[in-house]
Amino acid sequence: MNRVLSGVLGLVLALVVLAAGGLNLVLGISHLHKLHTGQYAETQATITRIETVEVADSEATGGTRTEYEITVEYTLDGKKVVTQLGEIPKDFYEGMELTVLYNVDKPTDVTLPGTTGSYIMIGMGAVAVLLGVVMILRRLRGR
Repeated sequence: MNRVLSGVLGLVLALVVLAAGGLNLVLGISHLHKLHTGQYAETQATITRIETVEVADSEATGGTRTEYEITVEYTLDGKKVVTQLGEIPKDFYEGMELTVLYNVDKPTDVTLPGTTGSYIMIGMGAVAVLLGVVMILRRLRGR
């Protein structure tokens, strides 16, 4: 019974690793695709607010993790656009001007230029997918 439970849990873990890797691959490729299809245009924006938010997280020490809500503002066709930037504020500060890419079809969808993060996600995703496949094959072979 214990061996069967161990085998099932190992298979479940392998499937979770495979799914997480696949998700990272899809998100990384999607971000690269967005940046290279002309769907995004570059503009200058200003950070108007950085708010720290504590979010419940059962896996974090103390049961919470810190997230940041970064509000940016820019002008497009004479209209002010205010939106959230989904990034981690390494050296960001209120009043900072930075280059952002906005979705020409949905101007509140913004991201920072650069592809390094996308390539990191793709690499991590590929490793996780490979690891998940190896784990599944080992479970199916009875090792």
